[in-house]
Amino acid sequence: MGIRYSKEDLRHVKQDWIAWWEGTIEHPFYGIEAVDDSMAGLPFSYNEVTPMETEDLSAEQILDGIEEFGAGIHWFGGAFPKFWPNYGPGLMAAFLGSPLHIRPDTVWFDPLPVEKLEDIQPQFDPDNLWWQRVKKLTRLASERWRDIAIVGLTDLGGNLDILASLRSSEKLLLDLCDSPEEVVRITAEITNLWMRYFDQSFELTNGKETGCSGWSPLWAPGKLYMLQSDFSYMISPRMFKRYVMPDLAACCDYLDFAFYHLDGVGQLNHLDQILSIPNLRGIQWIPGAGQPEPEEWLDVLKKIRDTGKLCQVYVTRAGMQKIISALGWQGFYFHINEDMMLTASQAREFAQLI
Repeated sequence: MGIRYSKEDLRHVKQDWIAWWEGTIEHPFYGIEAVDDSMAGLPFSYNEVTPMETEDLSAEQILDGIEEFGAGIHWFGGAFPKFWPNYGPGLMAAFLGSPLHIRPDTVWFDPLPVEKLEDIQPQFDPDNLWWQRVKKLTRLASERWRDIAIVGLTDLGGNLDILASLRSSEKLLLDLCDSPEEVVRITAEITNLWMRYFDQSFELTNGKETGCSGWSPLWAPGKLYMLQSDFSYMISPRMFKRYVMPDLAACCDYLDFAFYHLDGVGQLNHLDQILSIPNLRGIQWIPGAGQPEPEEWLDVLKKIRDTGKLCQVYVTRAGMQKIISALGWQGFYFHINEDMMLTASQAREFAQLI
């Protein structure tokens, strides 16, 4: 086994995560994925697109390659070895028939070949090619790494994000005004199917025993998901209330540990509504490309924490220390993300300062 992590290591990190969720952790909570000192200077890379199984590359060989890469990684704090089938954000659109195109650094979806919005009738297809690929990789990874790594769920997406892939963003923006009842119908159907895909994925990862993770750096001892609605960047708070909030509330009630991916300053218009959801446990704040780093948004972070929600941010070591100096560390999970991956020696040195 190439991954240098033990069953005991995993047990300890899970104890810290449980304490974090319960509000009883007694130290600043952060995570670092570091590399061997001999690998110093490598650019930071995280969650690259998973290769596809082909005639020349088996699913087992895909996992072999991931394990080989993991052999050079060290995990500190709340970080832990993890694999999740990554075929792009909102992959559920592919499960529902949207053609998916993959490149090494990106993916995109083609809309369904339908003229009218009402022609979209989302249905569960157990034989869908992408669903079968995700199921196979998830099952094999769970069997291989059961005791020393977490196998996470693929990125299913959010209701309007999935519908935007099926319909196209441009047409969906018009649909919100021209066919609101149809949008409500389809998003509700997508949410019901989302829960079905989640349930089957959770079972494949043996989530009741191992806990749950996904594309985010979080882990929880129950059903966890990083909910999102990137499409909401383009709509008003009034439309957000009508088209997004019912889905978010339903998913928060369904999950044990619901988080929301607040991605970009354009979503701050919706933050008050999101924070009002009782069963939402926390917010992941990402300011967006070209914006100041998370530690420069102390008012946003304070607002999240003042409502009793948890908060996760990607920060540098200096950014983490700035937030702690201003707001304290309680309720935050700081995932250290710098331009170059830290070495194990640098991570150990930082840990001694915390």
